[in-house]
Amino acid sequence: MHELIAGHLAVQQTRGLARSALPDAPIRRPPEPAAARPLRRRTALALRRVADRLEPAPSLSTQAR
Repeated sequence: MHELIAGHLAVQQTRGLARSALPDAPIRRPPEPAAARPLRRRTALALRRVADRLEPAPSLSTQAR
């Protein structure tokens, strides 16, 4: 179900960007850079830290050193 929704949204976005190149198309704002979205960046960082705590990266055993 999620793949259908994501696919539909991707097609809409691609169609919109392709049509924005036409001479009579309305002017569209360029996409915001990632730096302009601090909430998203902080959320991703927090989720990565939680994931690292739940399942830390494997470390070398004492015999493998």
